[in-house]
Amino acid sequence: MTAGLLLSGLRGPPARVSVKHPGCLAPCRRARCLSHMSAGEIRRRYVDFFVRNGHSPLESAPIVPKGDRSLLFTNAGMVPFKQYFVDPSTAPHRLVTTVQKCVRAGGKHNDLDQVGFTPRHHTFFEMLGNFSFGAYDKRAAIHMAWRFVWEELKLPADLLRVTVLESDSEAHAIWTGDIGLDPRRVVRRGPADNFWSMGAGEGPCGPCTEIFWDTKDPRYAEDDEERWLEFWNLVFMQFHRDADGQLRPLATPCIDTGMGLERVASIMQGKSNNFDTDEFQIIIDGIRRLERPAAVHALAPGRALAYRRIVADHLRAAAFLIAEGVYPSNTGRGYVLRRIIRRAVRAGRMLGIDGPVLPALYPSLDAAMGSAYPMLTERLGPITEALRAEERIFAKALDGGMAHLERIFACAAGASPRTVSGADAFALYDTHGFPVDLTQIIARDHGWSVDVDGFSRLQSESRQRSRASWRGGSPATGSMAGELDAAATTWCEDGVASRFCGYGIDPEANTAAVESRVVAFRALPNGDGLAVIDPCPFYALGGGQEADMGTVTVASNCGGGDSGNPAREFVVRRAVAVPGGQLTVVHLAAAAEMQHMFGTGQPVSAAVDMARRRGNAVHHTATHLLHAALRRVVGGTVAQAGSLVHPGGLRFDFTSGALSDEQLREVERVVNDAALSNADVSVSDMPLAEAQAMGAMALFTEKYSADCVRVVQVPGMSAELCSGTHLRSTRAVFPFQIVSEGSIGAGTRRIEAVAGVAGAAWLQEQAAHARDAARVLGAAAPSDLRAKAQRAIDRNRALSSAADGWLRVAAVNAKAVATRATALGAAAIPAVIHLMPPSEHSTAGDGNVPRFVAERACHIRNTQPQSAHVVICGKAVALAVSTDRFPGVAAGGLLRELFRKLPGRGGGQGALAQGQLASAVTHAAQLAALEDVPA
Repeated sequence: MTAGLLLSGLRGPPARVSVKHPGCLAPCRRARCLSHMSAGEIRRRYVDFFVRNGHSPLESAPIVPKGDRSLLFTNAGMVPFKQYFVDPSTAPHRLVTTVQKCVRAGGKHNDLDQVGFTPRHHTFFEMLGNFSFGAYDKRAAIHMAWRFVWEELKLPADLLRVTVLESDSEAHAIWTGDIGLDPRRVVRRGPADNFWSMGAGEGPCGPCTEIFWDTKDPRYAEDDEERWLEFWNLVFMQFHRDADGQLRPLATPCIDTGMGLERVASIMQGKSNNFDTDEFQIIIDGIRRLERPAAVHALAPGRALAYRRIVADHLRAAAFLIAEGVYPSNTGRGYVLRRIIRRAVRAGRMLGIDGPVLPALYPSLDAAMGSAYPMLTERLGPITEALRAEERIFAKALDGGMAHLERIFACAAGASPRTVSGADAFALYDTHGFPVDLTQIIARDHGWSVDVDGFSRLQSESRQRSRASWRGGSPATGSMAGELDAAATTWCEDGVASRFCGYGIDPEANTAAVESRVVAFRALPNGDGLAVIDPCPFYALGGGQEADMGTVTVASNCGGGDSGNPAREFVVRRAVAVPGGQLTVVHLAAAAEMQHMFGTGQPVSAAVDMARRRGNAVHHTATHLLHAALRRVVGGTVAQAGSLVHPGGLRFDFTSGALSDEQLREVERVVNDAALSNADVSVSDMPLAEAQAMGAMALFTEKYSADCVRVVQVPGMSAELCSGTHLRSTRAVFPFQIVSEGSIGAGTRRIEAVAGVAGAAWLQEQAAHARDAARVLGAAAPSDLRAKAQRAIDRNRALSSAADGWLRVAAVNAKAVATRATALGAAAIPAVIHLMPPSEHSTAGDGNVPRFVAERACHIRNTQPQSAHVVICGKAVALAVSTDRFPGVAAGGLLRELFRKLPGRGGGQGALAQGQLASAVTHAAQLAALEDVPA
């Protein structure tokens, strides 16, 4: 909304207010004083009000949208209900109210760069919403909104304005007639401001009306847009925009409203800035207690305030993302989280906060929001551990990156324009893990800018090189996904559905065939086919479990063919569940040419590959037992962060610190004891509330139906919400063996394990390896391996130590066949190139060449510190520089400068860098590319 024209015609004395209070016929001019209302009370009042008005209260959906590939994060209250606006008949409730957790950072909805520098931009925020899927119209929506504003918030009407779409005379009449607002307080605006749609494409859309609050900010005139705060948007989903842009009335109009909690809190608490509201101030008070006054006083005016707000906002976003299973990484949502954490850490450093910034502030966040979101308290351990681990990683990068930037600033002092090049910005990102927006903030603090276009170009080139070097996967994957999406969209629109009947199959059975019928079929360009059969016994990829395989057999007399022909069997490559639809699509090999056999209603026999199904069931049940064992051995703070179940093993990601060998052995023992107990595995359907009451574990990243969930339980051991296939008893899980355990990111560990038949095969393989190793080391039995191996290691260390001694002697006494003086870097650091002959190191063996050149470079640097020294032997190169003589100069940077003239690659930092040249240098003439400098 462009508020600059909001009050056209209202300059001068304030207009008289004539508002009809609900239930009163006479105009009401009641004076009102705002009563302070906490954020927690606003949440409660909002939900209670709409529950009293017939709405069903739903928990906030996950921040990571379930089944919506168009968004990184849930960025608005309506996102979880998009499918219901398209087809209201599928909504489980016709009236809904929520307090939705939202994140706007990364992707096209990105507020990250503005946070801290404006009053109301946030990465994490809460959206209060009430929704109607065909239950009431705009009149009822406006009346309820006004009642909440008037009865619950008690906002003075003379400080409110509303906008409507210029052509929406109905909404205008409701505001001026039913509600009784002065017509001059109801402003008509164009579609750019008051028509809402889900992007520019087809889908539900409609006019909206927005409610504004007069902040009375004395810095702005009454008609200045900065003075007016839009806090509630009511969208009337009346139309469907076709692919050609035509608007057609919806058969069932819907209502979608959204009110920003932080904005309403600022109104009710008389604050001009969201960061001054109660929950933010609890966190910011914690920041003030940790910051150092000397560091704060050294900052430019206004910077300390911005840094406090960055830390407070980013702590909220990071904590909620980690709580829901997002962890720092270099891709996707994990990279957005990494950027958020690193911006916060840098801001905390600027305030003088020593040690881990965000873990130290977490108690303040818990005090502010833990009562509203108990998961913040329940998951305090894994959240703070993930934050601490990411800060440790970044602390090292921050020091190196800041040194790199300081050199750039120093070398270009007085230069114009003061711009960090795209190459330098990319080097900071690639080498030091600096997100480009963090480089921009630091550059801005120094009065510099960043060549973001140059950075983006280099980043794009790097990604293209990475893709070009990747050799995994199938080149047809993208086109296959497109074919599947197209088929699924058509079938969902046509109401095609199938029933999954695979839960009834006994995983111990040798065969499992189900009589079924073809519901739909689509030939693929590669000769395969996609089919929907009903009922369908094939479990589709989902819930961390790989899909079933098997066969579909078509009768011999189908399609009008000769009944004398044998039945035709087609291999099922995979089964895929279509999000939002009640159908499973089966991918059939080499079925396109036989599509005449797949007519609608054609009987088929669907047989599941039971060896594969059994392997999946063994490892899925083992995954539940492993999860329970980890919580028992390591502690209740362990939370699942991802999993993969396949016939040959399992992978389980979880939040925790490193596990000791003793803990891993105990986890194995607990799982194997549970397996040998031969306990029954029970599966039952029940309401979500009942499952939660019995303590069943659920993933924060999953979205569950409140009416019915599937609970898989091993009595006394485990109870989880799960849609996968499982054993009937735990016996077949034995033997369970952990194959590996390690870190996959900050605060996240991964266990890979095998169980059952796969576990026995793995143990046999390890026993064979042990026998082979015993023979090689001369051990009488595998039990003697440790002693034999230790003696071999001791001998190797002694030989290596002797070789190192000879190598150092050779490095000290070696003579170069040629030297050349030059200068490196923008600061023209004097350097001497030393070309060594191959004969100098021949006795040490070619494998020691890199060590030889490094030892030689360090020796010359220590004896001649007035220059940097480069030692080249064949392709091996090492550069050493005295950091005492040249403070702020890093050997790695100088080596990169050398590679501009002598192509190669390598790296390092501080006093020594090493690498490899693209071509061996054996003659002095090959150094001609280097500019001579008088020695």
